[in-house]
Amino acid sequence: FKLFVSINDTRIVQDGEHRMTSFNRRNTKLLLLGCLVLMLSISCQQAKEIPDQLSEDLPNPVSDFTQKDRYKLGLRWYQQGQYDIAKKMWKPMAENGDCDAQYALGLLYFNGLSVRKNYSTAYKWWGRAAQQAQPQSLNSLGVVYSHLRVPYTTLDCRKGCGEAKNLVKGYKWFGLAVEYGPSREIKFAQKSIDRISSEMRDTQINEAKAMIEQWEPKPAKCKSRGLF
Repeated sequence: FKLFVSINDTRIVQDGEHRMTSFNRRNTKLLLLGCLVLMLSISCQQAKEIPDQLSEDLPNPVSDFTQKDRYKLGLRWYQQGQYDIAKKMWKPMAENGDCDAQYALGLLYFNGLSVRKNYSTAYKWWGRAAQQAQPQSLNSLGVVYSHLRVPYTTLDCRKGCGEAKNLVKGYKWFGLAVEYGPSREIKFAQKSIDRISSEMRDTQINEAKAMIEQWEPKPAKCKSRGLF
């Protein structure tokens, strides 16, 4: 009889432990499910349409909380994948003639980030920036017309990017990048010129050089931040 009771007691204890373990597992699953629902809820709130007029109280994404340059703030939002915020910071600046914002806005349209992919609109903004001798826009247009690419970037026009191959125009834009760009842009532009020159006739090269000689930035050369 004592043995029977002991065995029953042991079974009761084991059964209780099993139920407790099952209870803990069930609660853990419910907790994880609750966390998942909360995360999805937060994500959905963040995915809501961002208003056209961005609040001045928008969290500053850079370490320097005194930063007031909306181009730099937009760049940091871009780096964090918040392309819509970046676009809404850059577009008013681009429309007011900021050459770096014009280049950056063109890049959004070129890659289809927060906007419908549109080469024509991208080249419109790059063209406006290039007219002010913004170095990256100069090289980008050179790549577009020469059907080249910029290594380790999304700018790859080896199969064309909506424009017919025109090495005279490509040479022109690369030549202007050599004349107006910083060392990094000059190095890329010069390599590109060396590459396409072998495909060009002397008359084409002379035509491109004449275009470079006659070209002047309009309304003036901008002071690019050189951050992108």
